[in-house]
Amino acid sequence: MRFLANRSELMPVVRRCSQTIGRYFESRERTCVLMDADQQTNTVMFTACGRSCTLQVRQPCRVEQSGKAMLFASVFQRILESFTDEVTFIASDDSRIEVRNAKALFEFPLLDVSKYPVPETPSPAMLLDCSGFAEVSAKVLFSAAQGRDTQAQLQCVHLIVHDGKVSASSCDGFRLTVASEDAAQDEPIDLLLPADAMKTMLAVFRGIPHCKIGVDGDTALFLGPNLVFTCQLSPYQAMNITPILEHFQPACEVHVDGTLLCEELQRVSAGSTAGARAILQTHGKGMVQIAFLSGDRQSVLSRTEFPADVRTPLPNEGFCYSYPYLVQAAKLVSGKETSLLADSKGTLMLRTGNELHVLMPTRMPQTEEKEKPKRKKKAA
Repeated sequence: MRFLANRSELMPVVRRCSQTIGRYFESRERTCVLMDADQQTNTVMFTACGRSCTLQVRQPCRVEQSGKAMLFASVFQRILESFTDEVTFIASDDSRIEVRNAKALFEFPLLDVSKYPVPETPSPAMLLDCSGFAEVSAKVLFSAAQGRDTQAQLQCVHLIVHDGKVSASSCDGFRLTVASEDAAQDEPIDLLLPADAMKTMLAVFRGIPHCKIGVDGDTALFLGPNLVFTCQLSPYQAMNITPILEHFQPACEVHVDGTLLCEELQRVSAGSTAGARAILQTHGKGMVQIAFLSGDRQSVLSRTEFPADVRTPLPNEGFCYSYPYLVQAAKLVSGKETSLLADSKGTLMLRTGNELHVLMPTRMPQTEEKEKPKRKKKAA
């Protein structure tokens, strides 16, 4: 195999391959990117396999000899980052592979390409244009459950195209997020994707505005310019969040500037934010107060307030929430007019025009009661 390519064109391809492979792999071959050069078409197919997803990119190059070779993706990426000239020469023989740029030369022992798990490309019956799916999916990732101790069903993102809308949702039992955008097509689609695979897909498609989606059996296919990304669908049933939203009855309503809310939440933090809590209160018709209680053993308390349109005030004692969760939700609504809605039990909904985030309340901090002085017994 032997081909030439520009460094600036190879860099994004190899970076996407490294993102697909990730940090967890099952064999040495899965840490590599497979290069399949075709002299007839003057293209090279780059293939990378992760735990549940696969990426294939066909890149135009100047191919002088057809063939296949493998190279560790992370090493390949660092090599390209170290080069300064554009023209990059990659060649292999029966025993080694070399990467050359100007006076720089890197040589490696050749790996056996027959051991590489080349996947079969799915053939969906229909491809749907879902150009806005990336923005929608990115908003709901923070509500997906994480960790091995949580249900696999909650570690997913539910993607739906229905009635001219593309919408995504996720829920981990403490947080719930729903976001939607106008869809380019009306054909229905219903996917339940693992959140880790969704994160990888969003990283791969960053900077790519247009995408088509198809389904073939238990595999979802995302098609972009000269690239195909596939991932395994979750075998579980998507959580039904409709009853949660239908039974939500707001008892308090406050309208705030999303940017101001985010800035004040970040400004009020003092001490450790891990395990920290935030208490929301309203004062009169025009102010919202945020009390921050740090997660340190010796808790740090700080307060701030900002103007808001208080339609229906919160209870006098307010409601308490996880500070990290509230900050993450506020970042997602930053730059938008946001409605803060709370029911009688303190369940909070941050709602904008096309997205909503629901947070469950936490326990209020307990106040230490002063010891009552003991009565002295009178002498008989």
